[in-house]
Amino acid sequence: MLRHIVLVTYKSEASLEERAAMQATVAAFAEQVPEVRSLTCGENVGSGPNHHDFAIVADFDDLPAFRRYIESDAHQSYVNTYAKAIVGKLAAIQHEW
Repeated sequence: MLRHIVLVTYKSEASLEERAAMQATVAAFAEQVPEVRSLTCGENVGSGPNHHDFAIVADFDDLPAFRRYIESDAHQSYVNTYAKAIVGKLAAIQHEW
């Protein structure tokens, strides 16, 4: 199994509506992309200088499945519609478990 973890910090000008639309798009990956075995995501409820605004944790069978997800139409649409527009900073890691 491969776990993909993403931490997002929004641009200051990102509206609440844009944030909500992006979050709904990400949550739908579990239903739209067959390679996604499980996915959880949510807004940060804490506060601190090193905190991010939104987190995504998604599981895949293996690295090839993860790569197919990255290349999927759903993910590419997310990148072009939301990530480039309202994401100011992003941190990601993949690890096997």
